[in-house]
Amino acid sequence: MTSQPAVNKTRSSPGRLHGDNCERDWIWDREVETASDAETTTAAAAAWDRQRQHLAEGSPFYAGKFRQAGIGTTKVRLADIAKLPFTTKDELRQAAEEQPPFGTNAGVEPERIKRLYQTSGTTGSPTVIALTRTDMETWTTIGARTYYATGIHEHHSVLTTFGAGPFVAGHTHFVLTRLGARAVPVAPGDTARVLFGLKAGIADTLLSTPSFAQYLANRLEGTDPDPSSLALLHVVTGGEPGGGIPAIRDHIQRVLGVTVTEVMGIGDIAPSLFGECPRQHGMHFSGTGHVWPELVDPGTQEPMAIETGAVGELVYTHLTREAMPVVRFLSGDIIRIEGTSCECGRTSFRMRCLARRDDMFIVRGVNVYPGAILAVVGEFRPRVTGRARVVRKDSDVSVQPPVPVEVEIQAPSEPDAALVAEIEEAVHIKLSFRCKVELVPEHTFGDSAYKTKLTVTRP
Repeated sequence: MTSQPAVNKTRSSPGRLHGDNCERDWIWDREVETASDAETTTAAAAAWDRQRQHLAEGSPFYAGKFRQAGIGTTKVRLADIAKLPFTTKDELRQAAEEQPPFGTNAGVEPERIKRLYQTSGTTGSPTVIALTRTDMETWTTIGARTYYATGIHEHHSVLTTFGAGPFVAGHTHFVLTRLGARAVPVAPGDTARVLFGLKAGIADTLLSTPSFAQYLANRLEGTDPDPSSLALLHVVTGGEPGGGIPAIRDHIQRVLGVTVTEVMGIGDIAPSLFGECPRQHGMHFSGTGHVWPELVDPGTQEPMAIETGAVGELVYTHLTREAMPVVRFLSGDIIRIEGTSCECGRTSFRMRCLARRDDMFIVRGVNVYPGAILAVVGEFRPRVTGRARVVRKDSDVSVQPPVPVEVEIQAPSEPDAALVAEIEEAVHIKLSFRCKVELVPEHTFGDSAYKTKLTVTRP
């Protein structure tokens, strides 16, 4: 188990939140998180050799998959991992259905499985995510690196809106305990209790989706004479893109007087895989030693170098997972690499999540990410709330202009043709496509207390 980080007497650091005079090192697992590329790759290659043997012994799913790919029992090195086939979510779902409840990719005997989470089922039937005791510890280790990177230390009090279950975000509670922070759990969407906790001063940090943080800022801006006077100092967003979009981030920071950082994970791999340090230059990869990341072209699925400016889809391989391990799992997350080093001292790459693959669409040859539309819409606050979504007729990735976009406003009002025209023109100038904007009142737009669907399909 990773121990508490060492005491660091310098105190001044680009890796701490503004005003944090904590004496602890600002990097949770310094040896791992500051390792060179060569050290990281050497350790990962050794872990992969062990994992490959585990797959051969415990996963009929992968034994069959590799056999069908003509690989069989060939010992593929980590350096040649691109020779292995991808794994998709549909394949994992099918494997579970063939031999319920844990499937042909269980990896271990059922009695070794000690915790189960469930998927949301938004893209199909819900499935389970199984963990052994070792897997649980691995998730906590990665999560501790992630949240410590954001600036959460043992002296902080953290109000989290991530429910304890059934989804993997509930593991965050174990991570906060490992960090030594005070945890203040609140159910997702319970705005009244969140406001009580913040106004009572029992938390200085909020964990939530960017949709909820934005909603909270909008609400307090309209009802509280000085929302920035709350004890809240730090908002950590996750669960959806948005916390790294300047128009959203700047609004939350200005109204609440906080620093906004973001985290990201994925249920089939680990709930917390990336954490943004207070430099706010993108999320650091935190899974070193346990997960091997790749970047591939979203269209061709050809490997891409992880280098500054690259845009591609994340692919993951477990290096130490016991139950339900995956190899070259297509995540569906489209990211942009922001850098491969940082002033905070961490050496893992930094990135921003642009969109889910299913949300991206193409307008006359131009790739469009819904997050980019949010960035444009956010510039029209306070005339809008900052939330918006694209309406698509079907799942066809090619969309003909004008693209329907619904923009949320706080209250019903007389039709504002000028605002509609201004947003349409701004989208055209900045994103190079035409859209047709419809203003939708907040109560009609839908729940703002958790996640916002950035695209919806209506025939």
